[in-house]
Amino acid sequence: GEGVYKEGKKIYASIMGLLDLKQNFVRVIPITGKYVPHVNDYVIGMVNGTLFTGWDVDINAAYNGILNGRDYINTFDLSQEKLVKALPPGSVILSSVREISPTKKVYISMADRGARVLKGGRLLNINPTKIPRLIGKKSSMISMIKSEVKCTIIVGQNGRIWLDGKPELVSIAVKAIEIIEKNTQMPGLTDHIKKIIIEQREKL
Repeated sequence: GEGVYKEGKKIYASIMGLLDLKQNFVRVIPITGKYVPHVNDYVIGMVNGTLFTGWDVDINAAYNGILNGRDYINTFDLSQEKLVKALPPGSVILSSVREISPTKKVYISMADRGARVLKGGRLLNINPTKIPRLIGKKSSMISMIKSEVKCTIIVGQNGRIWLDGKPELVSIAVKAIEIIEKNTQMPGLTDHIKKIIIEQREKL
């Protein structure tokens, strides 16, 4: 897996992080660092501007994403005027990583189910390495938060989270997510977060 290398019969960590050991598989999950794109990841991107045939998109990685016009709408008119009008700079989009070229160009797509422009709402950034803990086993953590705050919450694997709902409930969700980011190794974290959410909600 990632974050390790082999010398002879021994495997060493190449980065500082958390050990993930399974049968016939080992990797080290970095504690901090930029998002590393993988094909089929869902990411929340911010449009920087247009390219010749599409858009340059900040996906919170070492390399920006490239969204081609036909990965947005199959029959898209590629004139620059239409590109800017369709996705002006600053637009927030939910997309998937379609391809990573040998030269590290990251091509993203909005053709997959669920991909769309995210309008309004609130955008939150956390360390991408903490996203698995925020989601939880079988989505247990994020499902609990959504249920308790009755908000729409979309989690990008690149460390960006989009929230939409009543402002006071969104603020409670944001606080809960920030606590999770700082306490990923805490035992009983899901129950702890649920208690905090209920206490904050009852104060409204």
